[in-house]
Amino acid sequence: MRMKLVMRFSFLILVVCVNALPQEIKHAPALQTCTADLNLWTAQVPGWPSPNAEQVREGTKTLTVKEMQERAVYLSSCSSAYPALNRAKPSDRSPVFTLTMVYDNEIQERLFSFLDRHNLIVKFTLEDEVGKR
Repeated sequence: MRMKLVMRFSFLILVVCVNALPQEIKHAPALQTCTADLNLWTAQVPGWPSPNAEQVREGTKTLTVKEMQERAVYLSSCSSAYPALNRAKPSDRSPVFTLTMVYDNEIQERLFSFLDRHNLIVKFTLEDEVGKR
């Protein structure tokens, strides 16, 4: 009985101590940093701002899926913190939105390519048709 009490007390102390550790406060990136990264990343895509599929592939081939996901999250943080980055001409999409879509589409293309290489598209389709989601 005493051992159980000591174990519970030790656990409680551990939980309190872990929660007392300083938490990292996340701040939005600086506007200058967001703009510089956006300019750098769009310059890496040939044919920007209207690249074709081949140019998108050329501009993203050295990036991993994880890097593209991280960039998309970062761009989302930038656009949330600085709504001016979301503005474009009425007939155009903003560079932030367009680059995020480039990354999302490339990730999707790689995913389908993986499924195809491993003969998983048919299995996926059959399972989806029977309601496995």
